[in-house]
Amino acid sequence: MKVKELIEVLSQLDPELMVVVAGYEGGVNEVDKYELCDIELNVNTAWYYGKHEMLVNGDKPLNKDSTIVKGVRLI
Repeated sequence: MKVKELIEVLSQLDPELMVVVAGYEGGVNEVDKYELCDIELNVNTAWYYGKHEMLVNGDKPLNKDSTIVKGVRLI
């Protein structure tokens, strides 16, 4: 999902709704901040990983031919 798509969806909702993300082993947490990041696309194939990987602090890509895009992570 792109930011413009998220804005479109969120603009149709009650602005007082709480925004949450999944907890570590269950439950949910409120989103209270965000960070910009680089995302290496389509590098994980195991079902228990997300399909993309976030590159942190100058991490090198897992695959030298990967596509890397800018993103935003909700925390």
